[in-house]
Amino acid sequence: MSYLREYGGMGSRPYPLDRDRRRRVLVALAEREMNISTLARSIGIAQAIVSQVISGRRLSVKTEKRIASFLGKPTGELFPYRTPEEIGKMRQKESEQRKQRIKQRKAA
Repeated sequence: MSYLREYGGMGSRPYPLDRDRRRRVLVALAEREMNISTLARSIGIAQAIVSQVISGRRLSVKTEKRIASFLGKPTGELFPYRTPEEIGKMRQKESEQRKQRIKQRKAA
């Protein structure tokens, strides 16, 4: 089953935030003394899209490959494959965190 087809059945977009994936890319950018805006300009893709791909909110194999190639890293190292179960757990954790923030605002 293809990467996008498998993720396509994972529910609605945006996909949950993938902190590990984002951290990996930010470390690679820091090694090159770059930020996301500079990366986006360098590969010719809008900064908002690059940011969404890095954080896992948008899935784009093409953009992931361009980022990894530019940074000189294997795609799988920066953008690890996530199983449907992992995506579900990330989505659940994000939902719980959102509920906690709402509860805290109401209490304040």
